[in-house]
This record gives sequence, structure tokens and C-alpha cells, in this order.
Amino acid sequence: MSNARPDADAETPPAYLTRGEAAAYVRVHKTFLERLDREGRGPRVLRIGRVVRYARVDLDAWMAAHAKPGEAA
Repeated sequence: MSNARPDADAETPPAYLTRGEAAAYVRVHKTFLERLDREGRGPRVLRIGRVVRYARVDLDAWMAAHAKPGEAA
């Protein structure tokens, strides 16, 4: 018997990502996201106690907002 949810899609990342997963998703180093967070310049962060999560939609919006004209999204 599998522990995977029957509706889970292996191709789709979860809606909320850890800092390491978020860094891999936007292809930057984890410490870069940490620094942006400290400086208040990074993507929106969800904190539950000491747990930090990034919503995938917020990462996509942050990337789109920082794209230069003529760059692919």
C-alpha cells in the first residue's frame, strides 16, 4: 500500500514550499532568499512559529515583478 495521496500529482510542486524548495524553484541559493527576507526585499513569507514557507504563487509573482523587459517569464 502506498502512502501517497491518490490525488497527488508527482509533476506539481506543493502550494507551499520550504526555503530550500523555494530557492530551488526560483533557482537561487537558499542564503540569497534568507538575505532578501531579512532586508524585506524578497517574496512574501508565511511564518508559523519558526517554520518559514513560501507560497508558489507568491514566488511566481515576485519573479514576474523582477523580470526585465524582453525577458521570458
